Amino acid sequence: MRKLLLATVAALGASMGVATVADAQSYPPPGTVTVRLNGRFRFYGGIVVDRDANNNAAGSATGTVNAAGQGTLTGTNKQASYKFGNYGRLYPGFDGVASNGLKYGASMEIRQDQGSGAGGGVYGSIGNQNRARSGLYFRREWGYIGTDQLGTIRLGSTDQPSSLYMTGNFENFNDGGFNGDVGALAAQNTQLTWPFADNGSYYTTTKAIYLSPQLYGFDFGVSFEPDTGNVLLVNACNGSSSLGTNFVNSNGAFTTATGANGQGVSGPGCDRLSSSPVNGESARRRNTVDALLRYRGTFGAFGIAATGGYIGGGHVLDNSGLAFNNNPLAAGGTRPNYDGLSVGDFGLALTFGGLSVGGKYQFGRYNGAVGALVPKGLPDGESLLIGASYTAGPVIFGAHYLYNKSAGDVANAYFGRIRKEQGIAAGATYSLAPGLSLFASYLYGERKQNGYNFITGQGVSAASPGGNAFSNKVTAQVFAVGTGFSW
Repeated sequence: MRKLLLATVAALGASMGVATVADAQSYPPPGTVTVRLNGRFRFYGGIVVDRDANNNAAGSATGTVNAAGQGTLTGTNKQASYKFGNYGRLYPGFDGVASNGLKYGASMEIRQDQGSGAGGGVYGSIGNQNRARSGLYFRREWGYIGTDQLGTIRLGSTDQPSSLYMTGNFENFNDGGFNGDVGALAAQNTQLTWPFADNGSYYTTTKAIYLSPQLYGFDFGVSFEPDTGNVLLVNACNGSSSLGTNFVNSNGAFTTATGANGQGVSGPGCDRLSSSPVNGESARRRNTVDALLRYRGTFGAFGIAATGGYIGGGHVLDNSGLAFNNNPLAAGGTRPNYDGLSVGDFGLALTFGGLSVGGKYQFGRYNGAVGALVPKGLPDGESLLIGASYTAGPVIFGAHYLYNKSAGDVANAYFGRIRKEQGIAAGATYSLAPGLSLFASYLYGERKQNGYNFITGQGVSAASPGGNAFSNKVTAQVFAVGTGFSW
């Protein structure tokens, strides 16, 4: 028997601050299949204070800027302090239960345009290339099969255990705090980096995942990601990549692809590369393993959830034979020798009644966000979030503090200039009716790294060996209200 249902989308965060994507799965009766067409629409109105992003760099006819990050012409590109924004998403899929208890199904996530760069893997979905505003593309697509006794296997471009079982991240108020939508109302270079494993550069890639059943409060998950390809069957070797009919040679120059270097062969942008003479390719991760153990228990009115995990893997090798170098002032510039991922991930949430407190701590070899690699010799990443939420009937109040330390700009990090980002997010969600919510949000964030200009991207160069002295610290505040419709 087949039924077509329009179901309310399950919340992705419980009051404990635990991401419960896997646990919130609902199943039809045995011997049936349920077809879903869920969706989401959100609208926001906000007041934005990010005057650090006002500049006149584009006022130059040549596009060049001086040491202060200013163009050669007078005047300033000034932003208004208010903004409306909205977006929609669709979640088609189906869930089935066989008469013997076998559970199976598939899900997809269809999004409209976003602010990331085009291309696959580290930048977002491959279907996001050359998009027009409001163009649609697949962000996630996966299938699953399993039983309550043996666990579940998931296959496709989707979240790994460190995202599925994320604990202590406190994204359950308004639209998710620093991992929500409201921050996008501010200028991009003033937005804090979200460092944890539910960021798009990490969860969108194609992987195989195993999720165990729960036993005495414990369960675990493990996943394997061979490369940074996603939502694509073929290798994206030139003909299907953002490089089109061009390739980058070992000197970093674009040349017309012909003959052996034509489309459909291994070259920069090919998902399946294991080595390349192009140094930039070595910043792509390979053979990433994600493993996490979780415990959940209740003791009267008291509840606890805790996770501990490890993320590790390699990267595409630089086979050029050239010497590695992180010094931007050396002849020929930098040629970084990247490390693979090696990250510890821990989370804790404690609840009593409607109150929940806890946090997350992450450290290791990554740069800014887990999934982004850092060159050898440069500092580890370190990220901390402390949060709390309180649920009173249809209202959730919450807040979190985020601190993120990283190498940031590699050239400045070589000279010991570390990037530090921190901020506070607070807000509330009111469930007005089934499928209808109202949001109120406040975000304050600051980013700083000596020698790096966050507005123009200028840093260390032969002309400025001490780095750029302007816009080394930027801040942004956003006050917003919004409404969400889910079905």
